[in-house]
Amino acid sequence: MQTERFAQERKQVLENVFNIRDITNIWRKIVKNQLRSADIKDLFDNYDFNYNIDNHAKHLRKRILSGTYRTEQPVFYRIEKKLGVCRLLVIPNPSDALVLQVVIESIARQVLDAQPTDRAFFSRDRHNVPRSYQIDNYELSFREQWKMLQQHIYKFSDECKYLVVTDISNFYDSITVSELRKVLLSHTQINEVLVDLIFNIISGISWTPDYLPYAGKGLPVSNIEGIRLLAHSMLYEIDRMLNKKTQGSFVRWMDDIVIGVNKYKDGKNIIFAVSEMLRSRGLALNLSKTEIYDCYQGISEFEIEENKYIDRISKEYADSGNNQVLPGVYKRFKKHLKKNRTRYWDKVTKRYITFFAKSKYANPLQLIAKLYLEDVNLRPNLLWYLEAIGYCKKSKDAILDILGNIDVFDSISLFQISNLLTNWQITTSGKDRVFIERVEERLLSFPFNEQMPMNFYSILWFKAKYNGGQALLDFLKKYHNLWNGNDFLRRQAVASLSRLWVVAPDYVSKVLDVQIASNISGASSIAGSILMFAEAKSIESKVNMYLFNPKATGAFSLQKFLVLCSFMNSKTIRKNSNTWEKIDCFIKDQYYLKILKDTYK
Repeated sequence: MQTERFAQERKQVLENVFNIRDITNIWRKIVKNQLRSADIKDLFDNYDFNYNIDNHAKHLRKRILSGTYRTEQPVFYRIEKKLGVCRLLVIPNPSDALVLQVVIESIARQVLDAQPTDRAFFSRDRHNVPRSYQIDNYELSFREQWKMLQQHIYKFSDECKYLVVTDISNFYDSITVSELRKVLLSHTQINEVLVDLIFNIISGISWTPDYLPYAGKGLPVSNIEGIRLLAHSMLYEIDRMLNKKTQGSFVRWMDDIVIGVNKYKDGKNIIFAVSEMLRSRGLALNLSKTEIYDCYQGISEFEIEENKYIDRISKEYADSGNNQVLPGVYKRFKKHLKKNRTRYWDKVTKRYITFFAKSKYANPLQLIAKLYLEDVNLRPNLLWYLEAIGYCKKSKDAILDILGNIDVFDSISLFQISNLLTNWQITTSGKDRVFIERVEERLLSFPFNEQMPMNFYSILWFKAKYNGGQALLDFLKKYHNLWNGNDFLRRQAVASLSRLWVVAPDYVSKVLDVQIASNISGASSIAGSILMFAEAKSIESKVNMYLFNPKATGAFSLQKFLVLCSFMNSKTIRKNSNTWEKIDCFIKDQYYLKILKDTYK
């Protein structure tokens, strides 16, 4: 119910911000890609939302202007940091991510204009900030490298004798929302209703376990850019103080800070000042990551020499394709792994892995399982390396070794492995089928229940590609109570039904009708889309560009495959020879082709 205040004072502001064109553009240009890059992906690629974005934009605008908008249940998941300790992250519902981004886009200029200095950044990618290893001249002495690091990377006006490096302990988790609101309003003249809407969304997507009330502490950790911008603004007063005390010889990337000083005591004084200012906002420095480095310590901790070497061999290999360089690099890589860990040890390790992935050098395969099991921070890079190398005996042995020895504490490890396996091009031969069965057996050995729902999701993702129709159907029936009791799992299970329409039409129709009647937005939306696509008479141009885009790179994804199946459920489309010509042109994966031909031909 609207109050007179809403109608007189607030509605006009919201009308100006939430116009339909801006809503649709922000979805297509920003939010859609943010959700795709999340750790936990949607089996249907949120295509039901994307396909109907114009209608969603109208509906969102209506809800916002009527004062009835409320956030929906987000997806919470864990990422292991170290020794089983996990960080909690969140993926908002697409509509909530879109509403938040629309508001943020309307205020971003004000927030950024309020920055007291140009020495702070909330996103490396957005600001194209150089990395500490991007030094152009490789013939420099230690002292010259130190100066180049400060002037080229950190943009200090003069060389400083010491670098203070620090970050904030549990930054996002420690932010008090009321303090953030005060800070934001002190920096800008943002209209009150927009601030209220922002913090209403934040409270709606924040974790409140066990029916506890919202504590008002902790900014939800997400890859949604708007949240990063808000956290960035929380530290403007730190930027102002550092800029004055160091004459601009500092740089901040979110909560990571590098400060240049000429006296060791000056470094300690600045650390003291930063700590006191943070304390007044309920924040604290991470003392375990706070150091003062001189030239020789800094060159060692930042791994300048190792980074220069990787720069050189990357250029040498890229320019000449010289395979002779690779054995020497691998030998140096193994030596690097045995070194004492410096501040940038893991970054250098990731750079080596990236180099081997781009050059498709297979020798590191024998180290992959050990590195994966020992260091959680390297896991995404190691899996990317395995994807680049592709399916072969050593890579599949590495996966079986990992699955046989991994201790799962987080929500994404099994999913990342399942996603890798669905991206691999594996043949349907009997020999390769044995590998698929062994992987499935190991995935099923991990517990999945209300406490570990993402393990079920990881298995479902794997089965959606590698199981026959009847096997997938039996699996969904067996665990119906589990997935039907979790909004996220329910949506993913319903998405997998898109390839079972022809296999079990009665069961699928019944489940889809139940989901639509349930009015649980995620599942009902995807159920409605599957029913609608099954009635399509042709593949529209926008659908054609999504499924069969000639500019698309990489393998045909599992998500696209399930969307394709939902259209192939239409008799008209699957009987069209042009459809099969496109399938033969764009899809090379033997499993996808087998399912399509077995099911629809």
